[in-house]
Amino acid sequence: MPWDAIPPALAAAFSPTTLLIVAGLLSRARPLKLAFTFLAAAGTVTAAVGFAVVGALDATGLDDKRLHPTAPPTLDLALGGAALLFAVFVARRTPHKVKVRRGDTRLTTAMVLGLAMGSPSPLYLLSLHTVAQSDMATAAKYLVVIPLAAIVMLMAEIPIITYLVAPETTAARLAAANAWLARHGQEILVIASTVVGCYFVVKGIVGLLQA
Repeated sequence: MPWDAIPPALAAAFSPTTLLIVAGLLSRARPLKLAFTFLAAAGTVTAAVGFAVVGALDATGLDDKRLHPTAPPTLDLALGGAALLFAVFVARRTPHKVKVRRGDTRLTTAMVLGLAMGSPSPLYLLSLHTVAQSDMATAAKYLVVIPLAAIVMLMAEIPIITYLVAPETTAARLAAANAWLARHGQEILVIASTVVGCYFVVKGIVGLLQA
């Protein structure tokens, strides 16, 4: 796996909303069924987007430096700029609370929430672009999408694993984590998006100068 694909995937994984939704599902009846349904739906979308993006870039050759010497740096600039715009959007956005309704939450509700939260972000696209830009074989690039998708879904996976290990204390831990993220989550996401975006913008500029 290209190591520089991991930081943007980790930044894309930082989703307080996902953690809040999973925490809410784990507090309902049939908690594991609901949480795993959410995770399966979100993970399927995330992986499907990964396969589609890597496949499209690989098929068009846009990330092949031999065919398009200036295309990879241009994509670095474009996606890095998108990450910076995303940081600005997050910084200006008014925080809002996401609530999972009380009562018996249906599996279809968990699935719909998962499909919505599995949508791609500029940070995830940067990670996929890095994979497509690597010298790995096409089959290897597709295989790398799977662990990257798993990284992006960490905010759903961690509370589920915590619940499996220690269900009695999970609710208190998730409540504390959600309270902390409510205070600091927006700032952390802005910083992470800005750092990743600046890195790829600089990488793109350097690449264009060397082309």
